[in-house]
Amino acid sequence: MAQKEFLRYIGYDNPDDFRSFLINQYVMVQKNGLFFKEKLPAATTDDIAKAAQYTASSFDNADDIKKALEMWLHAENVPCDGAAIAEVMAKAVAECGVNKKNTYFVMLCWLMKYLGKRPNAVLFVGSATLRELYFLCMLNAAGVKVTLVSYGLDKDFDKLAFKDRITIKNGRQTAPIQIDFEKIDLSKEAKLAEMRTAASNVSGLVKRLDTSAAGIFEDVVKDRKTRVIQSGGVYTEDGEIPIYVAALIGYEDETVYTNMLVKFKESFAGLKKQLIFIEKPLENPNAEEVRALGSIPRTSTADMIDALAMLIDLKGDRTRTALAQKALCEMLNELNTGNQTVVLNYGNKFVTWLYRCTQARKYAVQYEDIPVILYYGDISQSEMYFLNFMAQCGFDVVYITPNKKNLQTAVDKNIGGLMQIFELPQSKDSGSYPEKAIKTKVATMAYNAERDLDTMLYGGDTGIYRSFQFPNSQSVTLKTTYEEISILWKQESRFRSGFSTSGNLVSVPNIFAKISGVEDGNMSKYWEDVRSKLTPETILTIKKPNPTENASEDLSVYRQFYRNGEIDTEKLKKSTLNKYSYLPDRIQDMLFYKLQETVSSNFIKLEGDDLMCSVLHFGMNLSKDLLKLIQQFDFTRTIPKLIYIDAVEDTFTLSECIQIVLCNMIGFDVIIYTPTGYKNIETFVSNDAFEEHIMNQFVYQTEVPKFKIPSEEKSGGFFGKLFGKH
Repeated sequence: MAQKEFLRYIGYDNPDDFRSFLINQYVMVQKNGLFFKEKLPAATTDDIAKAAQYTASSFDNADDIKKALEMWLHAENVPCDGAAIAEVMAKAVAECGVNKKNTYFVMLCWLMKYLGKRPNAVLFVGSATLRELYFLCMLNAAGVKVTLVSYGLDKDFDKLAFKDRITIKNGRQTAPIQIDFEKIDLSKEAKLAEMRTAASNVSGLVKRLDTSAAGIFEDVVKDRKTRVIQSGGVYTEDGEIPIYVAALIGYEDETVYTNMLVKFKESFAGLKKQLIFIEKPLENPNAEEVRALGSIPRTSTADMIDALAMLIDLKGDRTRTALAQKALCEMLNELNTGNQTVVLNYGNKFVTWLYRCTQARKYAVQYEDIPVILYYGDISQSEMYFLNFMAQCGFDVVYITPNKKNLQTAVDKNIGGLMQIFELPQSKDSGSYPEKAIKTKVATMAYNAERDLDTMLYGGDTGIYRSFQFPNSQSVTLKTTYEEISILWKQESRFRSGFSTSGNLVSVPNIFAKISGVEDGNMSKYWEDVRSKLTPETILTIKKPNPTENASEDLSVYRQFYRNGEIDTEKLKKSTLNKYSYLPDRIQDMLFYKLQETVSSNFIKLEGDDLMCSVLHFGMNLSKDLLKLIQQFDFTRTIPKLIYIDAVEDTFTLSECIQIVLCNMIGFDVIIYTPTGYKNIETFVSNDAFEEHIMNQFVYQTEVPKFKIPSEEKSGGFFGKLFGKH
């Protein structure tokens, strides 16, 4: 026999996992192995009598011991390396006390009794003596896998001559795991082993394919064979299961959107593919469904998860049964934060909802092809987890809602990034899934030609963008040197490092800097630097002393417009407090989105209601000049500027700080000139939000000159007209 592993466990990290490991090892050795707890049984008189005929002529000579052992191995036809066993036996006889004969016969009796059974593995749980350690080494030399679980209590281990041949497994915990091995239900453990084997056999079987927002409805109706071949695989009946997992959140054109959904659902009428349609929220398991699950053991979270997985039996579909069992175990372990009740509730939901969707309790599940789960409407985090679970079971999953309030839940609960999430520009309440198509306009040939040209010029990575092509932006604040600010200042967004586009979102690299002090105290050069940064898209503010403080405003009226840190944008938009109602919807939607970003950024040094109400109040009171710049801001081109000159001793007000951060979130370039080096924006804004450049001198009591904002420069010439603003 070939040399096999000898593992010694002196610690572990997770008690539940280690308990499961020990039980699995115990079940494994029941088939064709040996199990010892605490100590090996003493040899009987019969054992000694049988061993006597193989007495070595000398207990001091390894060759004599080898001859005696090989006599027994030959007589019993045990295919082992006698020399390797004899090497260990000779060392044991020499090291385990003065009575060498006694040691020899104890070891030989154990060997004859246990190696004669031809074991393939041995599990020893307890603090083994030096003799027992040598015996385990003899079994290992005979080709038996050895697992010793001593928790470090085997004090003689360091005396063992062959300890370097043993692999030590350590962990943060060493307290012995108490298991009554005699009471283990072997039939149940055998089923668990079968479940784990089945899970191993289907590992990697489910493969997610990429799709697009426009292509998902065509992709999911393709049969499995077509998908496998188109993705470069080799089709077999029991081969891989290519799935699509996608979410469409929001909408663009209401008529096109409605007709697309109606047509998609109707397309399943002529297909063998099963459609599982979910529109209403999935209700928690009722009393009857909980009873059907039976009693779930809670001895440990690991046992509980295994028991929940074993409840799954999709009759007629062994592959998806194994996938579902495997997916449930992985999902519940992912969601396990230490609260066993939470894990149990998730498990009950997922198993119950699986049975509801497949009706597996009523009849055998026989899928002609990959089933499609279509979930429409608002969604909870449990339902998002369930969709992820069903995808791992080998189902197509399509989540559709026009309500972008669900976007954050979809993103946050997208475990492993399995679901492709497509955000569309418009948002409205989900309502019901449309049942009737809407009469549509027919495009002329000229219109279609114009759209084709539009796609060719402005689609993909051409680097050419249509005016106001992107409805929303993501601010990326640049870390720069002081000198780089002047180089970057008048560059268009699309030419700056960090600029990118994805779908309907554009990343705008912007500058948010505070310049403290004056280089070499040269005020003429300082003011010229300010003047050079003034552009037609600049709002210049000379900081004045703060007005006498009035009684603080009651901002509690804004509490109705948020919950758990999330702004209810639809409610706010319809409110009389919406001072931006005259602006186009795309501008309003963008501003409300940026208000949420300002709250979530952790840049404002407020918490709870103070944070929410203050951001809503001051964010809803931007000046007309600022709003005009925001409306004209094309995220791919010229970046609007916000310049503050602060030469007074008063710090910035909360209003100023919130509005500056909001402008930064929208994508403005912001510079705060502070010749005194005094504190201003830091009063309410985290230092993480901006870059500070400190000059070598500070200047006090300086008079700020008058500056003039330059008028807009018009681009001329053919290329200016072609590639300038449209």
